[in-house]
Amino acid sequence: MALALFAWAPLAFAADPPVVSDAATMEQAGMVDIRSLVPDMSQAIAYAGSDNFVGAPVDGYEAPRCWLKRDAAEALARVDATLRERGMRLRIFDCYRPVRAVAHFMRWVNDTADQRTRARHYPDLDKSQLLDGYIAPVSGHSRGTTVDLTLLGCDARGAACEPLDMGTDFDFFGLRANTASPEASDAQRANRQLLVEAMAAEGFGNYPMEWWHYTYRSGPGAGALYDVPVTIPASMGRQAEIERLMQPYDGDVPGASLLVLKDGRAVVSRGYGRSNLARGTQADAATSYRLASVTKPFTAAAILLLAQDGKLSLDDPVRTWLPSLPAAAEGIIVRHLLNHTSGLPDYEDLMSKPWPGQILDAGVLTLLETQDRLHFEPGSTYRYSNSGYALLALIVERASGMSFADYLRSRIFVPLGMHGTHARVEGGPDIPYRSWGYSATDGGWAATDQNPYSAVLGDGGIYSSIDDLARWDAALDDDRLFSDATRAMAFGRQAAVPDGQETTYYGFGWRVTGDGGRQWHNGESIGFRNAYVRWPRHGLTVVLLSNRNDPTPYRTALEIGGLFLRDELRRTRGATQEKP
Repeated sequence: MALALFAWAPLAFAADPPVVSDAATMEQAGMVDIRSLVPDMSQAIAYAGSDNFVGAPVDGYEAPRCWLKRDAAEALARVDATLRERGMRLRIFDCYRPVRAVAHFMRWVNDTADQRTRARHYPDLDKSQLLDGYIAPVSGHSRGTTVDLTLLGCDARGAACEPLDMGTDFDFFGLRANTASPEASDAQRANRQLLVEAMAAEGFGNYPMEWWHYTYRSGPGAGALYDVPVTIPASMGRQAEIERLMQPYDGDVPGASLLVLKDGRAVVSRGYGRSNLARGTQADAATSYRLASVTKPFTAAAILLLAQDGKLSLDDPVRTWLPSLPAAAEGIIVRHLLNHTSGLPDYEDLMSKPWPGQILDAGVLTLLETQDRLHFEPGSTYRYSNSGYALLALIVERASGMSFADYLRSRIFVPLGMHGTHARVEGGPDIPYRSWGYSATDGGWAATDQNPYSAVLGDGGIYSSIDDLARWDAALDDDRLFSDATRAMAFGRQAAVPDGQETTYYGFGWRVTGDGGRQWHNGESIGFRNAYVRWPRHGLTVVLLSNRNDPTPYRTALEIGGLFLRDELRRTRGATQEKP
């Protein structure tokens, strides 16, 4: 936060009052968004929301962005780059701060009746004492050369980055927040010193009363103040548009990982927000999410590979493999399960409420054994069925002689180098870089990682990362898994989907448009929302995985894909116009 000026600043202002620039835009102020230099800079811009010492969004913060004067931004980018070489990163709390925001702080500090945030932010001080070295009518932040930040420690891969222990939260007023405070432990002071040295190497000086506060070499009294609101960059360029679309996932909130593949190359691969709120873990390309129904393409692939290997036929009666199913299931064949035309009841509707513990795929079969009925004659129409995909997982086990999780690992994940991807089984392999699911509550987020359906594997039990899904996506177009005939079945128009706004079909594990121009699958389960969209004719894939129940990411994925399709169209038109 760093509301105060450096200790020597009031003397300078007494002789030379600060001037507020008439700049109306960030460009006129000579500032740049740090994400234009470091696209995946970790941020937790506190004043754009209510989680700050004021307890409300602060005037002038229209978006959670970090703007700085160009020389300061470039120096900060160098600090972050150097730290990454040492297994660390920066996380930014605040950068440029409009004059109107400082005025908001002054109104707050003079409102002695408002004590809502005292317990967290100034427990040892009277509010009036905050005017002594903490809150002032002029802030160096308003010049665009001051930044508040902390250090993240990462693992050997540069992933799972979490805040180092600095002894206090950001925005804590009191002796414990002093950089060299005797109340901090040796380890906390050592972490603070790491930050001091890293920042000093590029010309940033620390304000001793606040371990997080740094000003670039020109000093706190140099230059005019600015009152331009903090916004998303006005540029309509592709990166700025992606930032706008992904803003809901950014900061200290449940996050997301975004992958964009163009012609087999990852042109975007990064995380936003947090994979674990309690630990402050930065979401990144290695973060593993519960795929929910994005699991279904893998379950279908397992069946198709067994058919390709001659271990079963798609026209096998399902009761050949699962003879305990009732007589009503006599007409169901394997392909009916694959394309959701089986007519089976939904197992979620058959479970008692509350359900004790978690149901497994075998438990789904047990429930269906009691239901000698179908919604319709097999193969006659489409009805999305999680029950069918739970049964497919059991058929994989019986046809392969392996557990479903082991078959996926040995036949798909390991051969493709997807070493962080697993069908999660209690007591099985740990999920590396696991994210935890959350659901929105009034004013915050509640941990909602599991429910009674979460242990069913065939319909939604795989955990994976965008790193691994890039490998999976590449294999969908070559011969490492599928023959041409098998691929054609997977993405073929197997069953018409009557409930869409456009003409769509279900293949085997994939939805496809009527002309085959787009292939996709969404996934929704408690605490997770995912979208996987492919435009094969354009060599384009967008994958958006999130560990939260809102928003649903499919439309966002389509919009991000649209940015790349738009640019491709412009290039094509330009090339056509240049021809003689």
